[in-house]
Amino acid sequence: MSNTDLAKQGHPNGLYVLFFSEMWERFCYYGMRTLLTLYLVKALFKGDAEAAVIYGAYTGLVYAAPVLGGRMADKFLGYRFAIILGAILMAIGEFLILGGTEFWLLIGMGAIIIGNGYFKANISTIVGKLYEENDPRRDSGFTIFYIGINVGALLATSVVAYVGETYGFRWGFGLAGIGMLLGFLIFWFGRDRYAAADGLAITEAGKKKVFGPINYVTLITIGSLLLIPACYILISKNEILQYLLLGLFILVAFNLIKAGAAEGKIWRDRMIALVIFILINIVFWAFFEQAGTSLTLFADRNVDREIFGWVMPASMTQFFNPFFIVLFGSIFSVMWVKLSEMGKNPSIPMKFAFGILQLGLGFLVTLLGLSFAEGFQVPLLTLVILYLLHTTGELFLSPIGLSMVTKLAPPKISGTAMGGWFLSFAIGNFLGGQIATLTGTHGSEEGPALEFPVSTTVLQASNDVGTVNFIDWQPLAEGMPVNITLSKYMDIQDWVEFRKAYADGMNFVDWKAQRSMNTPIPSAEAWLNKEAWAKLGADYEALLKADEENEDAINIETWMYFRENIEAFNAEASESLKDVYEKHKMDRMEMGLNKYTDVFSNIGFVLLGFSVIIMIFNKPLKKLMHGVE
Repeated sequence: MSNTDLAKQGHPNGLYVLFFSEMWERFCYYGMRTLLTLYLVKALFKGDAEAAVIYGAYTGLVYAAPVLGGRMADKFLGYRFAIILGAILMAIGEFLILGGTEFWLLIGMGAIIIGNGYFKANISTIVGKLYEENDPRRDSGFTIFYIGINVGALLATSVVAYVGETYGFRWGFGLAGIGMLLGFLIFWFGRDRYAAADGLAITEAGKKKVFGPINYVTLITIGSLLLIPACYILISKNEILQYLLLGLFILVAFNLIKAGAAEGKIWRDRMIALVIFILINIVFWAFFEQAGTSLTLFADRNVDREIFGWVMPASMTQFFNPFFIVLFGSIFSVMWVKLSEMGKNPSIPMKFAFGILQLGLGFLVTLLGLSFAEGFQVPLLTLVILYLLHTTGELFLSPIGLSMVTKLAPPKISGTAMGGWFLSFAIGNFLGGQIATLTGTHGSEEGPALEFPVSTTVLQASNDVGTVNFIDWQPLAEGMPVNITLSKYMDIQDWVEFRKAYADGMNFVDWKAQRSMNTPIPSAEAWLNKEAWAKLGADYEALLKADEENEDAINIETWMYFRENIEAFNAEASESLKDVYEKHKMDRMEMGLNKYTDVFSNIGFVLLGFSVIIMIFNKPLKKLMHGVE
């Protein structure tokens, strides 16, 4: 059949099966990712810096895993089994997170990392194998598939983000897991539609016995499960991961240049150029990935997200990036063709420079937003424009980079070159977590202390449901450090509920797990520092007078009244609790806004300078590329 005849036909039926499978996989991944930082900070009580480092280690490993997943599928598993294994592991990972503790979160993240490595690396390969070598429908097919990726991200950053922040993290993570199961079912029941693709079946090498009845496929499957605790270690001990990623980068860069040199001077120069572009890509993604960490916390604390009376959840602000990708993706695709026809298409180095430039301008928008801030909150439009510029910067760099790798690399090492390119995403994401620690305004010694004007007698609690008894306060501190930082916030009503749960025999760790998964995220206005909360019951004599029927106990309702009227009960008080809290809240918001805008503006200026450097070296880079456009 001629190319013209093929072009007149529709796309293979298998494309749409793969479209929806990938869409739901991205729904799963981005659903978890969009809630992750807020879950770490608000439910697991991590400080900003620690949450950012965990996020960076996790997303870094997610992008590193496909290098191994693709290799295993090519040599042993076949693409179909690899994708099925990946889908199951990712779904299991989401459901493991529902355990509600840090342990189950890290184990679940490990399963998602390994599963993503198998799924993400191989489903795109099947798409390519649906078409013959010179099929003119191939580019269009990949464009359709790419839309599926962004539709999944769009749904995740809207639906999962909203559900998770409105009804509780448990529902958000569970919804992401259900999305992955849908992707798996679509892939499995639609398998006949993509059956014509090569390489689906388990290879002969995969069927080969290792010992007894155990073949390589079984061994790799078991090994994949054993890699989950390895990921746990790498996330929790991320200093190991930084050396691992650095070592991998040096190894890949050396092998690329060495392999290029073996092919001749032109290929050597091209590999040097590729390594330079990999470094540029690392810089771009290290700052772009602030979306899931510092920018989400910025949205939570210092952005006015009210829209006609409805307050957009902070995690939902990540929705703007995939929205603009869907909106502008096809426009950019047409734009490059038109510019090429006109002979005005920028060189690859210039496109990279423009991408970095727009990323920097996006961060500088926060300075503009600062001038319109009210109550230490910038308008939501600040983030809309920021994400618009970040997305257009992404479109200047990301799809161009993928195409560039296939042109620069010799055919013999094209797989290694693409692996090196994806490694740059892994390193960029990891560094992004490190950079986000610069914005941390919670979980540190910084910021004004929250002090209450009450005496120092310690409130104690009873084992009677509905009462506060002055027998022994210390058991209620079970699982809590003595020196609690300002990041250790807890909802006041939750604290009351914990006292009830404790009376029924539940310890703090178990209660925290249940609370973090089953209740919506409390509003910031309802939060107090735990240490300060303990001081709220400091006036022993006033409490005894509040409930004359029981000299040892106070009714919960009376206690709530006492908290609300602490000034009347405490002669030492010079301000009401509400006034003190409101002042503290505003002080923290002011400090946070100044810190965020200071760091973001510095990032913006650094990126602008970096883009200028790339522009200056445009001609030398083009020379190294030897005609690749």
